[in-house]
Amino acid sequence: MQSIERIDAPAHREAALSNGHIVTMREFLAKPRVARDFQDLKADAQRLRALGHEREMLIDRAGEAELEAGRRARLNDEHRHHRLGFGLGVALATLFVALDALPANLAAQTFGLDQLPTWGITAVIVGALGAGMWAVTHYKAGWRRGVTIAALALGLLAIGALRFWFLWVTAGDALSAVLEAAALTVFTTMMVWLGVLVLSFTKSRQVSVAEREARMFRRRAERKAGQEKTLAQRLDAARTEFFADAQLFSFRQFQNDAARNQFLEYVQAELDR
Repeated sequence: MQSIERIDAPAHREAALSNGHIVTMREFLAKPRVARDFQDLKADAQRLRALGHEREMLIDRAGEAELEAGRRARLNDEHRHHRLGFGLGVALATLFVALDALPANLAAQTFGLDQLPTWGITAVIVGALGAGMWAVTHYKAGWRRGVTIAALALGLLAIGALRFWFLWVTAGDALSAVLEAAALTVFTTMMVWLGVLVLSFTKSRQVSVAEREARMFRRRAERKAGQEKTLAQRLDAARTEFFADAQLFSFRQFQNDAARNQFLEYVQAELDR
């Protein structure tokens, strides 16, 4: 280590050393391959920083979406009770309603219309059952829930009566008509009950949208992390190769270890910048 007395004009000396390293660096980069590798390293480093920034931004947005989903779940009293996503829950409820299309068509045939109007009435019956399921699920308390349940029960009884009338007229046997109409009505009631049960465990659309956005941002952040890891590995390998070239060049350019180490430190600083 040099003493204080031997250090003369440090600013001028450091400037001279820096200028010497700049000149040497230019000579080192005069080779087309070395210059191209250096530019690729700088570009990859910039891209690596950009990927890290995008990954952090996506993680922040995922966290915001998760907070929004939790807030909406607490607002709608869905916390810890609703397990099915909105799309899946609605699809299952629609399936249960669709299964009652053929039994509902028997009730529609009671009016004796043509095939197209009969299927139109069937669609109205099925739609009314679906609306009743939705209303029972969303009116969780109060007089609206009682009125909805009562209207749904009356509708099921009316559908059963229509089926009985159609089966009695076509078959001519009252007992078999009653049994078949009762069995079909029980089936319809079970489908409605299953639909109500599924919808009661289904998250609201706003909560599902927020959770889907959070999952999307998480997946995108994971992809960015994977790209960042791959690029970092490739960049480290390229840095090692470039620094090896710089070491080989320093051995040819400098005669003493001090100057050689200073040049290599300058190269490392340029790579890290």
